[in-house]
Amino acid sequence: MGCCVCVKESQIGFIESFGRFDSIAYPGVTCINCCSHSLAGTLSLRVEQYKLNVETRSKDNVFINLHLAVMVKVASDHKELLQYQERIAKYGHEDSSAADVMLETPITQKPEAKKYKDDGILYNAYYRLENPVQQILALMEEYFRFHGMEYTLDDMFAAKNDMTHELQQLLNQKMNPFGFVICNVLVLDIIPDAKVRHAMNDIIACEKEKFAQQSRAEAEKITKILGAEADARTRELAGEGIANARKAILQGLQTSVENFQAAIPGSDPQQILKTVLMTQYMDTIKEAAQTGRNTFVMPSSPAQILCIEDQLRQAVESK
Repeated sequence: MGCCVCVKESQIGFIESFGRFDSIAYPGVTCINCCSHSLAGTLSLRVEQYKLNVETRSKDNVFINLHLAVMVKVASDHKELLQYQERIAKYGHEDSSAADVMLETPITQKPEAKKYKDDGILYNAYYRLENPVQQILALMEEYFRFHGMEYTLDDMFAAKNDMTHELQQLLNQKMNPFGFVICNVLVLDIIPDAKVRHAMNDIIACEKEKFAQQSRAEAEKITKILGAEADARTRELAGEGIANARKAILQGLQTSVENFQAAIPGSDPQQILKTVLMTQYMDTIKEAAQTGRNTFVMPSSPAQILCIEDQLRQAVESK
């Protein structure tokens, strides 16, 4: 009497005869004798990921929570295991394609069931270890819990790649004989104690604030220097403008006197200058009065105009 067992893709089945290992069932349908044989179980050949949280203490006595992940696969045969080991030795643990070597040759249905010796890779993976994943996670926890004390908190962030590389080699040495290969070990996160994180954030914030204060002080210094330079330049240009204005006034007065003498030969230049100044003075008052917003106090006697002339002349001569 015969019957069939079905094994899914990327899995390996183990056929037992009266409780004793007999053969391997590959993906697909396998015919067995139902009276004497049975499917004891299956083993996945996929790359599987497991996560682990470990609490450790750093060299500077800071308690840290490490979020870890490990990628594990069962090798289908010795050849695949050796290919993986050679790939790791050649390219290092950081090569993300190292595990792809184990997937180059998929497991297909064999024409005949193959007998495995006690030291076979698949036999060891299924029969020699109980809860292999828990054993791998226990080794990881033991490693990080005690090796973390060799590094300070700052050094641990920089040394995580070295630790994962060393741990991967250690796990492969222990698990490869049983058919398990460690594809990669990852440190997902390093989380110090909450008080330590707040203290570190305060230190960084103080450093940033110190830098910001220095930048603001430098900016204020530059602003004041540029403002002083601008004010000095403004005063210089204002002085040049006043000097040019006075020069233009004198040239205008000179032109007026020369025109007056040309029109009236023999006239006194001093009298002509007084007349021109009084005319400009009165024109200025007239223009200011036209705005309607200025109030002038004028002398009541016309004779006092001579005093105004003297004052204007003294003002011009003093400048």
